[in-house]
Amino acid sequence: MEILIVGVIIVALMAYASTKIKKSAAQAFEREEIETENFTITKPAGFINPLNDENSAFAFEAYTKDLGTNEARNLRRARATLRVVSGVDFQTVCRDTRNSAGRIVSKEFVEDAPDGRKIFLLESEKIEPEDVKIFSSWKIVESRERRKIYELQIAVLEDYMEEFAGKASEMIDSFQVK
Repeated sequence: MEILIVGVIIVALMAYASTKIKKSAAQAFEREEIETENFTITKPAGFINPLNDENSAFAFEAYTKDLGTNEARNLRRARATLRVVSGVDFQTVCRDTRNSAGRIVSKEFVEDAPDGRKIFLLESEKIEPEDVKIFSSWKIVESRERRKIYELQIAVLEDYMEEFAGKASEMIDSFQVK
């Protein structure tokens, strides 16, 4: 009888812990306002922002839980990365991005950027190995006072553009350098 009581208690504790873990994991994929000392951005629902370690090449990263299918089975359906560059001028970063972007769909220098900032927006499509088409949106912001350039890229697999186009736009629009 005592073994039965202990077994019931253990099962109840395991069910409680499992529920807490599932709830915590679901919250990680909810919409979130992310603010650091250098920038702010909105992470839409459906993306996860993993804990950033010191060895990461990105100041911010978010991606979908699900992967593509067929040839894209090893790629996230959508992914956002923010790279911070210093020691290079704004025009060079914009040129290098254009050169690596694939086919340019649109490009624009924002004329009404806040004082001390330059902003360049770029949209492109590129065929990756295995014939996977990826659509990318960039927002490149120069902060003269910080002497840094912030390059945000959101990449979405072609098959999931309808699902993630609005979320990509939300991230681009919400990204602000302080």
